[in-house]
Amino acid sequence: MLRLIALAATLLLFAGDPPDFEPLGRFDLREIPESSGIVKSRRYPDVFWVHNDSGNSATLFAVDRRGRILNKFAIAVPNLDWEDIAIDGQGRLYIGDIGNNNGRLAIRMIHQIAEPDPGKPSAGPIKPLASSFYAMSRDDRFDAEALVVDGGRAIIVTKRFDGREAELREVPLNPPAPLLRPATARRIGGLPGFVEPATGADLSADGRLLAVCGIRVTRVYERADARSWDKLRLLAEVFHEPLGTEGVAWDGMDLIHVSENRGVDRIAERVWRRASASATTGKTR
Repeated sequence: MLRLIALAATLLLFAGDPPDFEPLGRFDLREIPESSGIVKSRRYPDVFWVHNDSGNSATLFAVDRRGRILNKFAIAVPNLDWEDIAIDGQGRLYIGDIGNNNGRLAIRMIHQIAEPDPGKPSAGPIKPLASSFYAMSRDDRFDAEALVVDGGRAIIVTKRFDGREAELREVPLNPPAPLLRPATARRIGGLPGFVEPATGADLSADGRLLAVCGIRVTRVYERADARSWDKLRLLAEVFHEPLGTEGVAWDGMDLIHVSENRGVDRIAERVWRRASASATTGKTR
């Protein structure tokens, strides 16, 4: 009995906490060399939707948690600068063609598509159900790589390089603004403490928690209520290795990440909750 107790104690000692950034699997880099966004399906169990950055084909990939490709679907719009993907509760996906390197572009767009069945072969390129366009003035042409959907609106996280906190911009989706009458990306709030360039975001299914990642940090924010974005509380902060993290998605209460030239990694719920105390007291890990 004493030997069994000693063995159990030794196993607990060496088990320790899970790593902050837990590798789950690698992508086939011939197909997904520059993963730029990820979101979990709410209709098909254990399925995630991933896409590449600009310079690659206009394709959505259905993958599992280990990054293995389950199916792929051509999308009937060009991949000018796809940066993130979001989902709503009605089985629709939203591709954010929102990248704007050096602020060169005055108009960007968000494409809405019906979520395909990953268990069925593609019947041809998927046409968007709608495309929502937004315009930026010359002195407000922001870059962005992070997108979530909240009801009938898209929430875009600006990507800053000047040390200022990231902003939240609202673009209406219902009705979608056409190209000839684009919407304005209205500022509705900011992200407390997020002074790094934001590269991905995801909203929990209940709309309460917002996860935003940069290349080496992920922060979780809590909304004061389900209708407002102007009062966000920093709930957790986890720093990880600079692996070029480009996207984040909720998987239950775990956080799944994708990185360019890599694959899929996880921050387990107990890891980011362990970090919540340090974040709320202003300490870093």
